[in-house]
Amino acid sequence: MEQEKKCIDLVADRFATQEQEYKNARKWYDEYEEATEGERIAMNVITKKNGDYFNEYDNYYEWINDQFLCFDYVEPFTFGEDQKAGYWRLQISWGGPSSEFRIYVDSDYNIGAVEFWYMNWYDGAYVDVGEDSECFHICEDFIESARY
Repeated sequence: MEQEKKCIDLVADRFATQEQEYKNARKWYDEYEEATEGERIAMNVITKKNGDYFNEYDNYYEWINDQFLCFDYVEPFTFGEDQKAGYWRLQISWGGPSSEFRIYVDSDYNIGAVEFWYMNWYDGAYVDVGEDSECFHICEDFIESARY
């Protein structure tokens, strides 16, 4: 009998999938911007067929804003004594399993670290999000909005 995989076994692949989804969306919107009318019609048909539905949004940022459940600040010690630092949470999904970005900033909202968390019923693991990733840039945009 095969034992169910732990989050630590799955988190890197889940992050890679998330990163690729955002890269695909950015690429689609960048190409759409430069496309001729005929190319846009073809792109709209293809995105629907692929189940992406990028064409239902006016731009990449509108699409991105619809991909998350919430963006909120989690105070230190919210989840127990071990959680010494507060962080901004950009929640992708909830339940079992769930995933989110945890964005750690200083008092001037400069990002110190971003983590991608994958959790499933009393189990959780994370990977660090690199500054050159699409996910990091998305987190930067959300933090920029939190400044105001």
